[in-house]
Amino acid sequence: MSGRRISPPRIDPRAARAARPPADLVGSANAFRQTSFLLGEEADLVVEGLNLEGAHATAASGSKYRTVAVAAVFGPWSRGWLARLQALHALEWGDYSSAVVLVRAAADFAAAAAALAGPGLEEWSAWLADGGIGDAHELHAARFELHPFRSAEMLARVPGLGAVYREASDLALPHFGATAVITAAESNAERVLATFGDRDFHLGLAELVLGWLLRLGLVHQETVGNCPAMPAPPERSGEWRTRAERTLARRDRCRIEWVEVAGTERPLVLNWRREPRAAPRRVLL
Repeated sequence: MSGRRISPPRIDPRAARAARPPADLVGSANAFRQTSFLLGEEADLVVEGLNLEGAHATAASGSKYRTVAVAAVFGPWSRGWLARLQALHALEWGDYSSAVVLVRAAADFAAAAAALAGPGLEEWSAWLADGGIGDAHELHAARFELHPFRSAEMLARVPGLGAVYREASDLALPHFGATAVITAAESNAERVLATFGDRDFHLGLAELVLGWLLRLGLVHQETVGNCPAMPAPPERSGEWRTRAERTLARRDRCRIEWVEVAGTERPLVLNWRREPRAAPRRVLL
């Protein structure tokens, strides 16, 4: 373990829904209204979970928990927490493309936080002890050694986390089919209907992203929330978990299931539709 002093962390634990977009952003304004009307309870549930994590971080900032172990977890936890909050805000403004990318990043940060809450701490402590943060005197600069770190082990070990990462990655990367689903969702076998800067409401995409955000909140409780170096999570966390799991269990939500097609496992999107009045569709990726 490094003998370096751990300073009191700066904590801003507040999460809130997105502000109303400018009225002249027609698509965003519609997405904001529709999200609030149709999915407001789910969006509020995401925010509630983030605020519970903020309360947990506040409790972990006390002098009793000013340790290398907690400092290590705070980094990726904070980055993933902010990524999830910004994914929600992007969703509320109809920017589903950015929301998907942010969810993928948040899953990576969740894996790193989970690893550092467990066996990965030794690697972080060694990085710090070996001068991971220091000075580059010859360049008159501060020095932060990058030390690449990703926890594929946690992505594989925590089923909910690996599933979110896998699903979000398929839509976040510039694959042809994924890009068409995000930017040309109304296309079919006879025509391609491309868009640019589309920020209209899409119920299926919104439900997918909200589902991922709730699942990442549950993953956080399962991993960082049970870290022995941290204080106990807020008492309301268990009740939040029950409501999140109940929401995710609804079969009428848009979700992804994996099916085997010609010997290959592929994602099948269920209940895909832009508006609640539209007939639910299936989309094979």
